[in-house]
Amino acid sequence: MIFARRALQRRLDELRPILGETTVSALAVRLNRPGGDRMAAMWEVVVLHALSRCGSVESELPLPSGRRPDVRFERPPLVFTADVTTISDTGLDHANPYHELSELVEAAKTKLGLPIGGVDLHVHSRNDRTRRGTRTVLRLPPRGRLRGFVENTILPQLREQIAARATVLNVAIDDDDVAIDLTIDPSRSPTSSGSFAAYDVPKMRDRNPLYRALESKAGQLRGADGVSGVIACDGDCVALSARRPGWDEVTTDQIVGEFFRQYSSIDFVLLLSVRESREGPWAIPPAFRRNHATLLVRPGFDDTELKTLVQSAVEHFPKPAMMPVNGALRAREEGYDLGHHGGYRMSGSKVRLGLREFTEIFAGLRTLGDGGARNVEAARKAPRPPNHLQSFVLHNLMEGRLPASIEVIKTDEDDSDDYVEIVFGEPDPAISPLR
Repeated sequence: MIFARRALQRRLDELRPILGETTVSALAVRLNRPGGDRMAAMWEVVVLHALSRCGSVESELPLPSGRRPDVRFERPPLVFTADVTTISDTGLDHANPYHELSELVEAAKTKLGLPIGGVDLHVHSRNDRTRRGTRTVLRLPPRGRLRGFVENTILPQLREQIAARATVLNVAIDDDDVAIDLTIDPSRSPTSSGSFAAYDVPKMRDRNPLYRALESKAGQLRGADGVSGVIACDGDCVALSARRPGWDEVTTDQIVGEFFRQYSSIDFVLLLSVRESREGPWAIPPAFRRNHATLLVRPGFDDTELKTLVQSAVEHFPKPAMMPVNGALRAREEGYDLGHHGGYRMSGSKVRLGLREFTEIFAGLRTLGDGGARNVEAARKAPRPPNHLQSFVLHNLMEGRLPASIEVIKTDEDDSDDYVEIVFGEPDPAISPLR
């Protein structure tokens, strides 16, 4: 997910006396369940906790309509009701299944005995024009027909070329509905590449995931007294990213402006996402991530109090551990995110590595030679360079040097792992020649 689990746990603990055990436990259940809703629960916890640091917060108070909005906030003179929604491009991804095709092609290669990777997959697109604007669509079979397409169309061509002893395989298809160019070059293993048009960039003000999510929440807030708003959070949605729209694309401001025009009962929309930049003198400095908030209000609404609140609330957000696109991917997976796996630091007789990786090695789940890979079995089958950390430890052992000290170095709540630092001592006569 975007934020570290430790940071989320502290916020759950601090929300418990405010929202009650039932509400917080339900949020914890959602956070522990892999899937798209995990990101939504994450944002709800972060938003509710930040607002609770700035004023009085209640959740799921019933409206006359029977709806139960996520937030009822009070800090006189400001009082508002709001719903929190997490927006993703999942629907667009489902309609344009490039990644599913890529996975099926890789599985087909394995079936043919070809090495991992070596694929270059290009998918063509078309522009569907309507009175409201243009929509980009990838020229692919529907998701439900992809497997049959690979087995009945792509695989026979690959088998035929392998039987003819071709060293590089090529499949080109261009008909009314499907257009792809596939090249498989085993010499490029284990890397692969691909390309496709940006089908998730909004080109119509009222036909995109952001607008649809806002529209849905407007209906749920109907009947709320006083100020009402929608807090829209980034669950991997291009409309909320730091993109620069092209000439035929619409901006986030234009989408929200259209929403205010259609739904005058909503006073504000707060957009929450993460921005990433690289700063520093080095060629490849580490990424710097920061929380990003944009407050938009309907024409004529006085946003003075809201602006002050948003600035204060964002200061209580955790530090982002990853961008929304990666957070959404990790949220769908079982288990927990990797820690500092594969990373290490060596200096003189001292070495530092992730505590979780160290413990997994100690438990026999992996070795130093696995390089901290998430999928250990797959990593062992793929070509890999020598592991310098393993060589360092082995070198010390061969010289008869054993650890003289082992220290656990704690990190903060915005990190998902601690470190273990091992210092090797002088040669021990128990395992080295007597001097």
